[in-house]
Amino acid sequence: MMSRSISGRHSSSTVVGLATLFGTLLALYGPLRPHLQIFVALTLTSTLALLLPLVLRVFFGHALQHSRGVLLTLGVTSIAALVTLLVALDQLAQRWSPADEGARIIADVVVDSLSERRGLALEFDALAQVESPQRLQRELRLRITWREPPAALPRAGERWRLLLQVSAPRANSNPGGFDEQREFFRDRLQGRATVLPSTLNERLAMAPGGLLGLRERLAFAVREAVVDRDAAALFAGLAVGATGEVSREQWQTFSVTGTTHLVAISGMHVTLFCWLVAACARALWRRSRRLAQLVDREIFAASLGVPAACGYALLAGFGIPTQRTVVMLAVWWGLRLSGRVHAPFDALGVALVVVLCIDPFAALSSGFWLSFIAMAALILVDVKRVEDSSIAARSWRQSVVIWLRDNLRTQWWISLALLPITLLWFASVSVAGLIVNLVAIPVFSFVLVPVALGGSAIGLWSASAARPIWWLGERVHEVLWPALVAVASQPWAAVAWSPLASLPWLGVERPAFGEVMVTALEAGNGAAFIVRTRAHALVYDTGEHFDSDGRAAERLVLPALRSFGLKKIDLLLLSRTHAYRAAGAARLMQGASVAGVSGGGEWPGAARALEDCTVRREWTWDGVAFSRFGERNGSCVLRIGFKNGSAVLTSPTVLIPERIDAQEAAALARRARRGELELAATVVIAPRGGSPAAVTPDFVVAVDPQWVLLGGREGSATRRQRVASVWQIPVERVYALADQGAVTLHLRAGLPPRWLGHADLQGAPLWRYDPRH
Repeated sequence: MMSRSISGRHSSSTVVGLATLFGTLLALYGPLRPHLQIFVALTLTSTLALLLPLVLRVFFGHALQHSRGVLLTLGVTSIAALVTLLVALDQLAQRWSPADEGARIIADVVVDSLSERRGLALEFDALAQVESPQRLQRELRLRITWREPPAALPRAGERWRLLLQVSAPRANSNPGGFDEQREFFRDRLQGRATVLPSTLNERLAMAPGGLLGLRERLAFAVREAVVDRDAAALFAGLAVGATGEVSREQWQTFSVTGTTHLVAISGMHVTLFCWLVAACARALWRRSRRLAQLVDREIFAASLGVPAACGYALLAGFGIPTQRTVVMLAVWWGLRLSGRVHAPFDALGVALVVVLCIDPFAALSSGFWLSFIAMAALILVDVKRVEDSSIAARSWRQSVVIWLRDNLRTQWWISLALLPITLLWFASVSVAGLIVNLVAIPVFSFVLVPVALGGSAIGLWSASAARPIWWLGERVHEVLWPALVAVASQPWAAVAWSPLASLPWLGVERPAFGEVMVTALEAGNGAAFIVRTRAHALVYDTGEHFDSDGRAAERLVLPALRSFGLKKIDLLLLSRTHAYRAAGAARLMQGASVAGVSGGGEWPGAARALEDCTVRREWTWDGVAFSRFGERNGSCVLRIGFKNGSAVLTSPTVLIPERIDAQEAAALARRARRGELELAATVVIAPRGGSPAAVTPDFVVAVDPQWVLLGGREGSATRRQRVASVWQIPVERVYALADQGAVTLHLRAGLPPRWLGHADLQGAPLWRYDPRH
């Protein structure tokens, strides 16, 4: 019967679900924008598509049998796109205006999330009512960072009066980078704020009793009860979704082994927990004659599975991903128990409609896709098991063997089903994940999650009573964690770069022989450059700055390398080998294959031999000339250009003297006058974020640039004008990375440089639309 259902015609619920999804995706990722003309067009299209068959049948007695499916799809798609655009317009209109960037406000704030540590700072989401200034008075949701929080930390549900500096969410300004605008749009956050030191900052009210406070108390209790810090952080994440204490090393291990999705409470977690409870309910039903007489097996399984999933989702904060999953499970079980004949994917179609009606932005979350794909895989695998209800009595050994076989098959299918979406969504896939998850998913779902939930619940009542449960959890962690670390340390287990990034149809442009692409990343107070020729790659600095501790390499450089499809770095060039730059280099070498390292200064205890930049070196890659030089104990300077051929005089060149000071600049200018090296460049990177004190007039004359690239966190007109005056060029030729985002310079012999702005290449999706303009 199952095979007939799946292979037969799709019912209207499946069509409506897919049409709803397509309409939502069309609005989120397509060319549609919330304009009046678009609203009118979508309204007319949906009305005509849905009413035309009815009008023809009533007035003309003609039924469009062969076109009904097409018209239904068109109508539902139009409605879904219309609703998504309307909701998006409301959300975008509430976003903090860039015109008020950096404005200071006094706000009455209610903490509505669990706080997370970010180094020494504290971060949390809050509902803020602006009290002052009067022109900005309104209510909005903010993500707040408190760099120097008080000893009595803000707790979930508490009210505070805070002096805040508010900024609009930032767009993704780097290739492969994190898009804050997209995340804030998805999570209904209107801006980011920083708490400023002030006597105005005060707690107005303690947290009332509620779910959020309960979650915080549970997380605190877990960390107090479990001795092992890493185990405590993991159990807090599994119990209440509090992953703020999970270390960077833990995340890296989870990423390499493909088990990241198991750490926090996600849609897939809730789904698997529901299936676990339902399976236990079925087992209990089979062993109880009284239950078998009172209630149908599947009704009993649903009556325990769905509430269990709902309770687990509540513990996770009942955020948007878990809301979607609970709705999806409730709809699926409801249709399954309705007694009507339907294919399993009809239930999935209805769930799609309900979920997208509740949250039209659901498709912006990886959890949405992981949840539905995991659900589809579970449906396909579970149907045979559910229909196999009239099996003769078995011995307990046979039952255990069959149970293990079925669950291993289920985990295998889930892993296979999630592989493509993981590859597409995260641009990489764990080689080891497919095998590791066969063991990790059952261990997490059937052992660690029950331990975390049971220990947390009992711990609220009696810490001593929960101690044996935590002891069991720690013993399992002691076995599991070293195994994961051992797998993660294997070369074959490293996260593989996505082969999709190298396909030309994805728009990743690559330099030909005799061409070079220099990408300047927007790294705030740091600097990072990726240089690509036809068959080679060079990284200059990793974006690190004081106290960044390698985070910039992980968040900026490695994602950019992934987006370019680069597996190997031929040379890592460090302007200076300060401690924080060395930390960035170490992080980069952990995440990518680096053939050689060169830097300015010394690096005691370096992981590999460091070539000193004091020794001038010239080389050629794929017809492109490179020159590296520097002063004694100074910083590395890189010059990129072309040699040989009649077009050399008109060929563009790039000079990167990122960390030189005035003394080095004067010395380099003297060497250039003596003919010892070449400084002239078409494009120069302004040293030290454009500081006038970093260069000398002689150095400016020796370089004589046509363009200047300006780093740093500020790209104001005043700053650009000052830099233009120093370098004696028009202000229009100063490119500020802070304002315009990452840029790629495409250099070709005999031709002017071609500028490719990252913002221009990625287009303008819906979440970047500004209805005020």
